[in-house]
Amino acid sequence: MLKVTRIKNYKPETIREVNRLMSQIGLTKHSPKPMTKKIFRSLIGQKGVMLFGACADSKKIGKLFGIVTIYFVRVPSGLTSVVDDLVIDEPYRKWGVGRILLEYCINLARQKRARHINLRTNPARIEANKLYQAMGFNLMKTNFYRINLFK
Repeated sequence: MLKVTRIKNYKPETIREVNRLMSQIGLTKHSPKPMTKKIFRSLIGQKGVMLFGACADSKKIGKLFGIVTIYFVRVPSGLTSVVDDLVIDEPYRKWGVGRILLEYCINLARQKRARHINLRTNPARIEANKLYQAMGFNLMKTNFYRINLFK
């Protein structure tokens, strides 16, 4: 049985697992570089940012079947949350790992009384989009802009 565990401490094997999963994110020229120990510690130490992993044992983080990051931000209109970097290990896709991680995030956001959860994904990720819609996420009609600050 899979357990969702918050990744709160640095261990070399944990950062290896997270980097292994992040390499599967499916981006091309903007693929993330492997995290260093310093960046990993900064990530897990940020206030309001939580990294969770799906693993076989909740007491010991070993092999990760998937990860998700959720963060909470208070803005003038209220507490909002964002799910980012939901990545499931390729051999375990369609096993319900993504659903388990998202349900965990939804419950956490409800407990914290967030107004909503924002989540964005590439339209080409057909199966992921089907999952999000099946879980109650609505496709928003909005413009999403980005400026790349570093080349």
